[in-house]
Amino acid sequence: MSSPRRTILVALLVTILGAVLAPVVPAQAAGEDPDLQVSIRSLDPSRLTRGADVTMTGTVTNRNDHAWTAAQVYLVIPASPFTTRAQVDEAMANSKAYTGVRVVETGAFDELGDLAPSQTKRFRISVPYEQLGITGAEGVYPVGVQVLATDTDGSRSPEALAGATTTLPLISSDREAVPTSILWPFLMTDTRTGAGTYARPDRLLRAVSPGGQLRNLLDLASGSSGGGAGTALVDPALLVGVDDLANARHLPDDLELTDEQRAGAATFLEDLLQYARTHSPWILGYDRPDVLALAENPDLEGPLVRAIDRATDTVLAKYQLSGRRVSWPTRDGVTRGLLSNQRGSGDSPVIVSSSSLPDWEPRLGSLVQYTSAKGPLPLLVNDPKPTGSTGPETVLVLRQRVLSDAALAVLERAIDPDSRADSFTMVDPQWDPGVRWSTGQLSTAFTVPFTRATSLDALLTQRLMSYKGDVPTTAEARPLSRAQVLKATEIVEMGATLSSIISQSADVDDTLAREVASVLGVRWRLDRSAGLVLATSYARRISSELDKISIEAPPSVTLSSSKGGFPLTIRNDTDEAIRIGVDLDSSNPALTIPTLDDVDVAAGERRTITVQVDLGRQRTTFLTAHLVTANGTDVGSPTTFKVRSSSIGTVLWVAMGLAALFVLAALVRRFHRRRTASSAMPVGDDDD
Repeated sequence: MSSPRRTILVALLVTILGAVLAPVVPAQAAGEDPDLQVSIRSLDPSRLTRGADVTMTGTVTNRNDHAWTAAQVYLVIPASPFTTRAQVDEAMANSKAYTGVRVVETGAFDELGDLAPSQTKRFRISVPYEQLGITGAEGVYPVGVQVLATDTDGSRSPEALAGATTTLPLISSDREAVPTSILWPFLMTDTRTGAGTYARPDRLLRAVSPGGQLRNLLDLASGSSGGGAGTALVDPALLVGVDDLANARHLPDDLELTDEQRAGAATFLEDLLQYARTHSPWILGYDRPDVLALAENPDLEGPLVRAIDRATDTVLAKYQLSGRRVSWPTRDGVTRGLLSNQRGSGDSPVIVSSSSLPDWEPRLGSLVQYTSAKGPLPLLVNDPKPTGSTGPETVLVLRQRVLSDAALAVLERAIDPDSRADSFTMVDPQWDPGVRWSTGQLSTAFTVPFTRATSLDALLTQRLMSYKGDVPTTAEARPLSRAQVLKATEIVEMGATLSSIISQSADVDDTLAREVASVLGVRWRLDRSAGLVLATSYARRISSELDKISIEAPPSVTLSSSKGGFPLTIRNDTDEAIRIGVDLDSSNPALTIPTLDDVDVAAGERRTITVQVDLGRQRTTFLTAHLVTANGTDVGSPTTFKVRSSSIGTVLWVAMGLAALFVLAALVRRFHRRRTASSAMPVGDDDD
């Protein structure tokens, strides 16, 4: 047999044996899309430089219920860079957008082999600069990976089954660096119930414990300060909540924390305060209040804002933290009226989404000045970047986004000398960076020649460009209902009454202020009925406390004369000592009621006072006793009782006196007559 024929037979035999001996795998379901997840874990260098190889690592996970064979991972990059934000955003947001050409040279791609269902494999690609095929022009190069593999039926499409994309900037070293900054939000994730305990303390505990979302976010921020480029955005409610965890306060009965868990919460609080104190923190109102709801209820706003300010200020004082106050409306909740409402002293920024300022453009800078109806105020424009459907958000993706924004800002300023374009990134408060990132991975974004690490406070002190464009007149977002705002007002009013009579009222005022702020939190937009129930329960609790303070009087009082005293008893069934006044009203306006001094009553005790009254010529009157605060506000229910005098009057006393004299005179006269008659009778002779 000739050699060519022998070779063909051997190949045919191998094919048959392979088909027979190959493991059976489930066939791909008809119409089932490939489901491979790609994650980029590292990229070196962080910016393109001539002559430097590009190395990328990551993972590929098969989420189909069948295997893929002969999987390969290729690096993809275009020849020319993107030079506008729109190009970059589209590449990151749309998996079908053009992101470049595969580098197919031998050794420039990774052979993964077979991927079983649910299996994850790592890849590593290293491509020499010369094989990238790029022009070397300045700009932002989308760079990513694409996965090719063979299906169960043996077909192998030239189209990528999956991929992930990030960016690589290329900027010459002689360009002027642009300000670069990151805002790190730390928000409260839990709330108190009407019973005073936390609703989900276990979730908050997980978030601040090692490996939790807030713990990871703080670790990343602390390890990536970038020479002061980071700014902490702190919700004071988070400080209180974590402190309560560390001290096991306000927890449900079924939750018992270990010493280790409490120590973890205490460590997180200490670390957060340390980071905030050293990074010019920006401070939200307590529990991030719904500023749109306040702006749309101007008749109720004043006392509510004062309560929120008190809650915020007392927490900052307790934890020795100071920073710039800032408000943060929701993305679709910004209106002209709201901005006028938030103007304040003019130095408190409002964080707004770029979608709320339709005429904003990057050349204006991330911090702009807007002139509201009440005057100018600074706006911090958060221009969210698409994370991309081609891969999850990672620390690497965040770093490359910061660098790409800076590169585009450099090009913007090169074209327009008046441009104030910069690189500002606001981190998603719910983002969990995880623990799989290397120390200094993000901070390298602030060490390249074209970035200048700058805090937001430093940016704010510079001259801001004006935003003169449009602002919506109405909001798409639905604020909290007026019913809930009215309940918060009721808490303020009743709380002020309770506070005014409690001897040690500072702690009571602080607690009430926090409760008011909590029921106005923007979180309740997602659960309106629960928010209203909570506000109602707080109002009822204060009302029940006021009902524990009462005044008692006898149903009827009889004076022995027109003047006299009667008792009034004040009951204080609360847990606090009180100081309260008593007012008396008469059914007879002509009657003068004495002024009574305020009365001190200890917690859980009664105090009886004696009231002196002069009815004058009145025989009977009805008196009503009220408990009142120092400013005249009634407390509790009044009590009405009858007061009468047993006095018979001066005329009657004179008549009785005259009658007595008349009786006495009659008796004297009668006695005198009897004696006269006796002396006139004749004396008889003795009868011998």
